[in-house]
Amino acid sequence: MAAVGIGKIVGSESHVRYTCQIFGPGEVAAPPDPSAYAFGGFVRLPLRTALAAPDVATLEPRPTAAMRSDALMPAPAQPLWAVGFIYDTKLVNPAFGTLGPRLSNDEQLAVFSPDYLAERAVLVSILALGTMSGEGAPTGRVTHGVPALAPDLGAVVEPLTETQVRAFHTFGDTPQSRPYLHLGYLPHTVAQDHPLLPLAMLRTVERLEALLPENASLLAIVKRNLAWRLKVLAAG
Repeated sequence: MAAVGIGKIVGSESHVRYTCQIFGPGEVAAPPDPSAYAFGGFVRLPLRTALAAPDVATLEPRPTAAMRSDALMPAPAQPLWAVGFIYDTKLVNPAFGTLGPRLSNDEQLAVFSPDYLAERAVLVSILALGTMSGEGAPTGRVTHGVPALAPDLGAVVEPLTETQVRAFHTFGDTPQSRPYLHLGYLPHTVAQDHPLLPLAMLRTVERLEALLPENASLLAIVKRNLAWRLKVLAAG
């Protein structure tokens, strides 16, 4: 089942901080539920990738013994995503402050001017935490840190499923090694200058405690350190 987009990228503050405008009524068949873009929620957005020449395909051998031949078949493409979380929300209403009389109210505009453009919008801020190819481990590759590539304006943002969140945080040095919890984006996140980012990170750890209970002891240490940092920041 394909993921449903919650909005599109409309701007950025830096290489790792992006602004997403949430889809509103009339833009998509069913606007996203507010829970899909809640504070601390994990999302993904497609990154720019180099375009291959239109007459060249990446090929791989036939995979099964039943297909014994030297023929090659097209290799499946692995989309590259930036993974991040939502750390701020802004409500935009350009009409605020225009208190003069109007010829039509909102209900009349829907009847007499259905093409009237509603300029109110919900904007959410996203911090990129790393990348994921395909659907994540074990079928794709996951990295933590600053993505080398950036998304295009208009790139559609999608929420991550619980399975994808687990895959983004579960690493294995080799296919045979035991998977382990990885929070490689933590130093990069803490270094950002925004008052809500430590709270978003704390919310992330609480969510991971529920998704990865086998790592509860390690996550408890991270949670205590983040809570101590918040107290220090509050004290100035």
